[in-house]
Amino acid sequence: MTGSLADVRGGGGPAAASPRARLADMDAQLAERYWQRAQVLELIEARTAFMDALLLELWDASIDTDELALYALGGYGRGELLPHSDLDLLIVGRRPDRHAAAIETFLLKLYDLHQDVGQSVRALKEVRTAAAGDITIATALFERRPLRTTEAIDRKLNEALQHKRLWPAEAFYHAKLDEQRKRHATYADTEYGLEPNVKESPGGLRDLHTAMWVCARQFGTSDPDALEELGVLTSQEREWLLAGRRYLLWVRWGLHLLCGRKEERLQFEHQRGLAERLGYVDTTARRGVERYMQQYYRHVLTLRELNDILLQFFDETIVRRRSRNRVIPINERFQLRDDYIEACADDVFQRRPSALMEIFVLLAGRRDVAGVRASTIRAIREALPLIDDDFRNDPDNTGLFLDLLRAPYTLVSQLTRMRRYGVLQRYIPEYGRVIGQMQHDLFHVYTVDAHTMQIIRNMRRFRYRSAEKEFPVAAHCVRNIAKVELLYIAGLYHDIGKGRGGDHSALGARDAGAFCTRHGLSRSDTELVVWLVDAHLLMSSTAQRKDIYDPDVIHEFARQVKSERRLNYLYALTVADINATNPTLWNSWRATLLRQLYSETRRALRRGLESPLDREDALTETRSWAMERLGQQGLNVAEVHRVWDIFGEDFFLRHTPREIADLTARVHGHDLAAGPLILVRDMGQQLSEGGATQIYIHMQDQPEIFAATTITLDQFSLSVFEANLSTGASGECFNRFVVLDDDGNRVAASKALWREVRERLETALADPGAVRRRSQQRLPRRAKQLARPTSVSVRTSAQAETTEITIAASDRPGLLSDIASLLAEQQLSVVAARIMTLGERAEDTFEVTGADGQPLRDQQRLYELENHLRQELDRSLGQGQRP
Repeated sequence: MTGSLADVRGGGGPAAASPRARLADMDAQLAERYWQRAQVLELIEARTAFMDALLLELWDASIDTDELALYALGGYGRGELLPHSDLDLLIVGRRPDRHAAAIETFLLKLYDLHQDVGQSVRALKEVRTAAAGDITIATALFERRPLRTTEAIDRKLNEALQHKRLWPAEAFYHAKLDEQRKRHATYADTEYGLEPNVKESPGGLRDLHTAMWVCARQFGTSDPDALEELGVLTSQEREWLLAGRRYLLWVRWGLHLLCGRKEERLQFEHQRGLAERLGYVDTTARRGVERYMQQYYRHVLTLRELNDILLQFFDETIVRRRSRNRVIPINERFQLRDDYIEACADDVFQRRPSALMEIFVLLAGRRDVAGVRASTIRAIREALPLIDDDFRNDPDNTGLFLDLLRAPYTLVSQLTRMRRYGVLQRYIPEYGRVIGQMQHDLFHVYTVDAHTMQIIRNMRRFRYRSAEKEFPVAAHCVRNIAKVELLYIAGLYHDIGKGRGGDHSALGARDAGAFCTRHGLSRSDTELVVWLVDAHLLMSSTAQRKDIYDPDVIHEFARQVKSERRLNYLYALTVADINATNPTLWNSWRATLLRQLYSETRRALRRGLESPLDREDALTETRSWAMERLGQQGLNVAEVHRVWDIFGEDFFLRHTPREIADLTARVHGHDLAAGPLILVRDMGQQLSEGGATQIYIHMQDQPEIFAATTITLDQFSLSVFEANLSTGASGECFNRFVVLDDDGNRVAASKALWREVRERLETALADPGAVRRRSQQRLPRRAKQLARPTSVSVRTSAQAETTEITIAASDRPGLLSDIASLLAEQQLSVVAARIMTLGERAEDTFEVTGADGQPLRDQQRLYELENHLRQELDRSLGQGQRP
């Protein structure tokens, strides 16, 4: 579209205003209209028309010849000019070098607009060669739009670019398909990126462009109305295309305005900013930004599906039209055509609605099917209204769905297909509510529906032999599960209640119960599934927040689980859930905790809940076995008890008699006059799953040991996950730190490294008070954008021997060292620490005493300490002090 500047401005404005000033004024007007909810296509059309007129003004003032022509390329060529889009231009002529000075004058005027200009100057004879050698250049030239040209130049340019050997439709299709696959791979082939690229991510604008480019190359048009008339698009697909394009352009325009530059990635801060500016308010159930992003994800899901089906349609009807067209009957409703399943007739689903479920059961039961024919996908979509309450309650259909869950192959692929085609959300409406629903944090890296598919995929993995090494306990549990479909149902429903407000576990359990009843499951199976959904966080919460070495904790957990059958299902669900939430959450320490909880609970269940293991009996038995070993090594009872007084009671719950005897002998034989005893040992080194590295420190107690130790370990990028600090009556202390490396595994360190760690610790512990560190490391961008205020709880119960401090803070490098330094500054001694990191959020608990070795009981002191810790930790996030 072209026009005069006066027409575009609507008149007015000083005629002498510079082009840059006029453009800035136009952009300001368009920005105001955008925030006032003007239609984005009208804004794009207005900006494109204005820029056309402005460039022609500059062209006519610089170029005084008809031997040159000016074309718009790329997004500008498509008429998709956004506030900070590039101006891609082609200047072409028979001998453009003859007009170099004029061209330079024109380009200098363009640069003065302060726009990103991408220009190419080509001779007509060079155009075809350039296009032939680069698919990107060819694509840009194929969708050129003339701004100022002549009939002669336009004809010669068309002749050059319409040559039959220059990217024929099939070659163009394969090149663009390869280009798309590589692009998708850079985004992990998912539409659900936490910070998606509106243009380049799967389902983004580039997917839409790719499909349209292929259509234009074959059919000579990318106009949706024309493609519908040609039968390339259905009426519904045309509506999806127009709505999706309009929506993504709307998001992209707002993103450009918000950032003040060309920005295509929806970073967390931009998601929040756009949601707030566009009126997405928080509710008690969901945050506004989550509703905004759900709308975004649903559009890109639709556009990716549209891209897939258009490219597949092209492949079937154009690329493989000369194939042998081999047809293999499956039954009276379905057949394979060149390895793709298709309905035998157009009205299969209308005549037999159950075929809407049957097709996925067939796909999951065979290994020789490459996919679904485009015509059949479209027939499925047209038949979606048939999936109503009668369909959902039909025993034939409920039986088919259970058959799908029991199918031997590709279950997750078929469930994903059902979601893409619209079947799953029609059959399970409550699942439809969570499609595209994100949680605005770094803990949950997938939307709820994608997480659900991932959890079932993990459950399937546990059945394979390859899982026995990485997840041996989960593999054992799944092998001992009688009805694996019950596990899948629990996975399907465990998070389905999110986004409604209230307890999502309870809401999901209620929905799961209705599903089981509708599908004719027995009372026992229904109760199991409902309990699993309701208690799906129980095992991970117990393992991470409670002392699972305490027999009383194990007994209480076993009492809630009730049976080994439930325990097997719950363990498999828990491990699948953690790994499907965020791959970084699964580390060897978390594996160790869950394995310990599983094995001890199984022992408790087999022993019988009516015969719980008494804590004192367990301690007595462990000490007796260890004492017997130590007696064989020549230590007498008095020598042993002197050392055991240093260890503290919890030590005997966390170590085997052999470990206790060995550590006792090492402490007894060490002379503290020579410096602290520092031991490094692997925990669970013989196990394929789990384990951690333990660092033991025996020394004369003094203040700030915890701070000095954690600061030193942090210098080696060793993360502390648990700490136990014990001091005996003699004034000697014995401290234990559980650490993992950067990858979340026990530390595979060389002797040289451990020697350096010991030396650095010895230096730090020689004068702990001199070791001061407040983290100077820069906070990662994502963590900073999603930083939440720190929560601190300081309490001392009536009978407690320590004060408990619980800190929930945004995780960042050096957080534990910062906390340790703060506690040291307050003259608090750490007795025990439990460290838990969940995505971007750390939840750490410390048991401390004051300088006198007693818990803090003064309420004013507790209040001041709580506020001080919160303010200081928030300050390190750049949030300033809180009242």
